[in-house]
Amino acid sequence: MKVISRFVLLLIIFGCFCTTAYGDGKFFFIEEVPADIPYQRACLIFHEGFETLILQSKYEFSQATDVNSIGWVVPVPAVPELGSSDPINADIFFLKLSLHAQPKLFHIYELILSFLVLLFFACIITMIVFLILYPFLNNIKLSRVVWHRVMRICNIIILVCFFVFFFSILPHLGKANAGIEGVEVVKAEQVGIYDVKVIKGDSAEALVDWLKENEFSFSDKDIEVMEDYVNRQWCFVTAKVQQTQDINEEKFSLNGMVAPLILKFETEKAIYPLALTSVIGTDTEVLLYTLSENKLNCNKRMKLRYSGMAKTRNLPSSYIYSDGSEIKVLFQNIPEEMTICKFKEKLTPEQMKLDIEFEDSPDNEPYRETKIVW
Repeated sequence: MKVISRFVLLLIIFGCFCTTAYGDGKFFFIEEVPADIPYQRACLIFHEGFETLILQSKYEFSQATDVNSIGWVVPVPAVPELGSSDPINADIFFLKLSLHAQPKLFHIYELILSFLVLLFFACIITMIVFLILYPFLNNIKLSRVVWHRVMRICNIIILVCFFVFFFSILPHLGKANAGIEGVEVVKAEQVGIYDVKVIKGDSAEALVDWLKENEFSFSDKDIEVMEDYVNRQWCFVTAKVQQTQDINEEKFSLNGMVAPLILKFETEKAIYPLALTSVIGTDTEVLLYTLSENKLNCNKRMKLRYSGMAKTRNLPSSYIYSDGSEIKVLFQNIPEEMTICKFKEKLTPEQMKLDIEFEDSPDNEPYRETKIVW
């Protein structure tokens, strides 16, 4: 009994110090890159008929990966201004957006923790009272057997609360060739680590031939999707890592997310080009942030997770590296305060057959998703 009591006393002291150490901490729900499925994230800044699209995608690297073999093809409705940025800058940018638009979390463990804390301190108070009353046992007619029984029960409860807390709850707190007929290269620039060409074609077949000629992995099954873009007179941004330089992997990717493409183009409504992704044939997790003067919706194509006002000066002013020498501020000529909306969904190939178009929402009410988690 004495050994158990001494051990419990040490745990109480240790627990009090630990409580002090973690007392000023704060839990944030940060968007994580999923490990087992394709993933892409983007931010759409829409203002006065122009959209700036910051686009990142996950790429699985192996030891034999040659970054010079990796390329992107992104359809856009008009010839864009081109840019890129370091993966670290992009990661900070999306982290800031994630912190601003994090959901409201309702923790089940907080209820359990509250109950255990109350039980823990109730037992400590009981033990202190009985220790004080021990010399007066005879006067209050409390037998030694009853006293030992009460102390033993308190010791057991304190031990159970302590080990449940530290072994079950704390872990959850941690946590280019333009010679093909029918294809025109309308712009060619070096942006960041990428060689970028913007192309337009008379037909999807001509575009696929051009992409194959320039060592992009496209096949005949992509023709149907690309034909729709051609009919709408869209152009295609193609980007490959520059062949003339040895690219450090840290400049190319961070946590599996490649250096972003930044495209600014004219458009009547905010849009996220998604149809080409459907051809991959697998589910893809998509995270989209929109910044605009009004709250946006996408006709329930993706679930709204957050909507609220934010001062643009509080967001990281990531830079556009247009040609390796010119640097433009990302947030320029836009209002000081805009509405941030966050959409996130795992989409099937069938759900990605059409691009996501955004419209002004009927209301401008703020919204924050609530999640019930352990």
